[in-house]
Amino acid sequence: MANELAHLNDTQLMQNLQTLGTEFAKSGILGVSNPSQGLIVALTCYTEHISPIEFARTYHIVNGRLSMRADAMQAQFLRQGGRIHWITSTNEKCEAVFSHPEYAPEGVTLGLTIEEMVNSGVAVDGRGQLKQTWKSFPRQMLRARIVSEGCRMLTPGIVAGIYTPEEVSEFGNTPARTLDLSKPKEVPVQALPEPEPEPEPTAPDMEEVLLEHEETVNLYLRHIGWLSKEDSTWRNLSTGQKKKIATKLDSFITKAKQYVMSLEQEEEN
Repeated sequence: MANELAHLNDTQLMQNLQTLGTEFAKSGILGVSNPSQGLIVALTCYTEHISPIEFARTYHIVNGRLSMRADAMQAQFLRQGGRIHWITSTNEKCEAVFSHPEYAPEGVTLGLTIEEMVNSGVAVDGRGQLKQTWKSFPRQMLRARIVSEGCRMLTPGIVAGIYTPEEVSEFGNTPARTLDLSKPKEVPVQALPEPEPEPEPTAPDMEEVLLEHEETVNLYLRHIGWLSKEDSTWRNLSTGQKKKIATKLDSFITKAKQYVMSLEQEEEN
């Protein structure tokens, strides 16, 4: 795309990129929901000399911000000679050794626990409850944080100024608070207002989960007939369909995984 636009002057270039961004928004692909986000995609593709398909493999747009997938960060880090040795990766703790032949030949050990994320306020909402994504996918969320920290520490050129979707979704959260995980329902010592009724799952939380399992989700949606076109994705679902998924998100992801697993078993047989 960059080669095709190289001969244009600045005004023509911006007009063409804006037109392309508008088309991205109309199609709903790549997580784009408005022309402004579409322009971000077009500008990124132009400046980095990548195709929209490569953009989808590398980046996400979360809450209007450009973010880099954790697996894309990890792939770039490994391509530049880095190494990652995973010591542990559970729902409670993630720990890994990051090394690089030039920048950290002896290796740097990084660790993170779910308790740290709760106490810092990152993994909890305004009522002190675990957020849906941290409740459903704690291991993956911890691993994404570790990958981002390790790449940013050893090879910052990979991620300069760009965060993972997991990090972007936390921007602007409420102040950190300390919780007792062993007694999550215990009333704090200081008086607090009565908790408000639990809200319905928010769109950003649901979108993060669907992005995490995009290929599996799209295959399952085609299987149950919610997607009729081959190039359609969960982004093309109606508002009503998305609300149905949001109300039973865990169950939906489980069924999608089971369906894909059955396909894999059929292929093996």
